Amino acid sequence: MRLQIHHITRYLYEDSVFLEPHYLNFYPQQRSYLQVEAFDLKVDPAPSGLFPLLNIENTLQYQCWFDKKVKCLEISASIKVHSTEFNPFGFFIDMNVLEINSQEHFGYLTIKQPISPEMQAMLLPYKPLPANELLTPVNEILQLINKHWDYAARYAEDIHEPSDCFKRKNGSCRDLSWMMIIMLRYLGIPARFVSGYAFNPELGEGHELHAWVEFMAPGAGWIGADPSAGIFTNEAYIPVAASKDPKKTLPVYGSYRGNVSSRLETEVKITEQK
Repeated sequence: MRLQIHHITRYLYEDSVFLEPHYLNFYPQQRSYLQVEAFDLKVDPAPSGLFPLLNIENTLQYQCWFDKKVKCLEISASIKVHSTEFNPFGFFIDMNVLEINSQEHFGYLTIKQPISPEMQAMLLPYKPLPANELLTPVNEILQLINKHWDYAARYAEDIHEPSDCFKRKNGSCRDLSWMMIIMLRYLGIPARFVSGYAFNPELGEGHELHAWVEFMAPGAGWIGADPSAGIFTNEAYIPVAASKDPKKTLPVYGSYRGNVSSRLETEVKITEQK
């Protein structure tokens, strides 16, 4: 299928501010099933510089900087992708290739905040992980979250702490994904946060930026799982940024000088091209 994606991000400031360097995540990541056919990125007001870079986590992003004060910042991305049918289970685990808790995955195993005793109790049956068995516990955790936690749309940029999300029994796609990532890391499974688009033809105009999880499967690489939907990701998922730190996957992140508040407006439209 061919998808046309239009994504607008707009920041409105109470008064003129000076923008520090900003980083933009809009270009789709490389995947075997995904081809980017067209990409156009516009920044208004025009920045002094706009530089494409490949960051340390192999994500293509844009760095932009400004030389004057602004009262509004708008980033408009137009993306056309061709996504072919993809079998999310078309792999096998090979523990001889790589140990999932190796030193090179340290950043994807880090847990900065202690997890609650209740969460530990839920994960107790999976510690330690059965030898050569990874997909069963990951899938069971995926289904548990999807069944017992309600999805709740939330437009603030922050993410609930996993223990808070656990107690609330609900969360946005970001909250549920971050909670699942911490659960997997607690079990010794490297996991990272993914931000992008998930196409659902039944939504019509209701598409938004989406978030999900990728975990490291030895011999198969990073495998996507969406706790909001309770499925392993397929060709309908268009990843834009992936990181061990969710904040680094925002479409736009940066800072500004000035003691004023700001307001965020976003619009995402995805249409299938026949």
